[in-house]
Amino acid sequence: MAVRGLWRAPHLSLFLLASLWAALVPLVWLVPGFVCDPVVWHRQELVLGVAGAAVGGYLLTALPHWLMQAGRDRACIGHGPTATQGLVLAWGLGRLLGGPCMPDAPALVGQCLYPIGLAVALALPVITARVWKRLPMALAPLIMVLFAVRMRLDADGLTAVLGIALLVALVGGRIIPAFLHARAGDKTPIRVSLLPLATAASLPLGLALMVHLADLGARWTGLLLLLAALGQIARVIAWPLARGLRERQADLAVLVIAWCWLPLGLALVSMSLSPAVGLGLPTASHALTMGLMGSMVLAVMARAWMRRVPGALQLGALIGMAFALVQLATVLRLLTMYHGLAALSWSAGWSLASIAAVAAVFHSVPRPVLSACRS
Repeated sequence: MAVRGLWRAPHLSLFLLASLWAALVPLVWLVPGFVCDPVVWHRQELVLGVAGAAVGGYLLTALPHWLMQAGRDRACIGHGPTATQGLVLAWGLGRLLGGPCMPDAPALVGQCLYPIGLAVALALPVITARVWKRLPMALAPLIMVLFAVRMRLDADGLTAVLGIALLVALVGGRIIPAFLHARAGDKTPIRVSLLPLATAASLPLGLALMVHLADLGARWTGLLLLLAALGQIARVIAWPLARGLRERQADLAVLVIAWCWLPLGLALVSMSLSPAVGLGLPTASHALTMGLMGSMVLAVMARAWMRRVPGALQLGALIGMAFALVQLATVLRLLTMYHGLAALSWSAGWSLASIAAVAAVFHSVPRPVLSACRS
């Protein structure tokens, strides 16, 4: 029964993969000889493995809502077990074939199977329903192909780091204020006035990514990232934090805490691109990978596992401890001299999250999946 439920709920399958793989990725630093090139493997699996599975789970969760907006009946929406199994198989092949010691051609083929398959699984229903405004988001997984090529052929991890940050800015920057407005009791979850602000705040980050890809100089990339950090701070002013985070709203508090890593991480990466500062780019990047990506992935995925009470989600001790350990791991990694402790803390946090993910398989799938609202 649980296995059937797992296959029929794609978000459960992919969220479980993301949490389990996140717990295993740090082992590359704790087990000598685990892979032939630990740096390359760690970087690509954190982005393509963990973030890739989490993004797929989120987008497949959002797909029914997109189609229902076009008038499709819920019973006709979604993917069957075969499609879910195909995506899981493609993700697994990417992990097997994409190792750093594999030849580039089969490695890239393996790494691209899942994002291409995910984009097809999202785009076909969107095109059939003629929900054209959702097509760019349905095709968003294809950006992981760019990440794979840049990391594999150019040893470029910054493209993936900035791409993940931009995705969080665009998607997370809309769902967090939406949840806050809904919890605050506003009838219009996202006010029209917020949209120009969100676009303006994310523009410098998009430009920084393009400047980096065009190799126009670290100085200009760093300046744009600093502007992007200021823009992300400014957009929070319009969020109803006081009303949305009233008593016992821990499920929203972890989202806001995760978001705080975005401006902080952008500022740190900007500083690392200036030789005068002396902050290493690999260290600074972990504020956006471990801090932002890890925290946001966990905070969003956990909403599918949290216990529901009328009008609210309860964070729970297990998920709360998992989130706290991820924060501790990020801080320890940024301190640079505690790599082992950071890896242990990260792995312990995601192990707890994996327990919550496995437990969710044995319960009925909540509707809506990521919201406290009842259908």
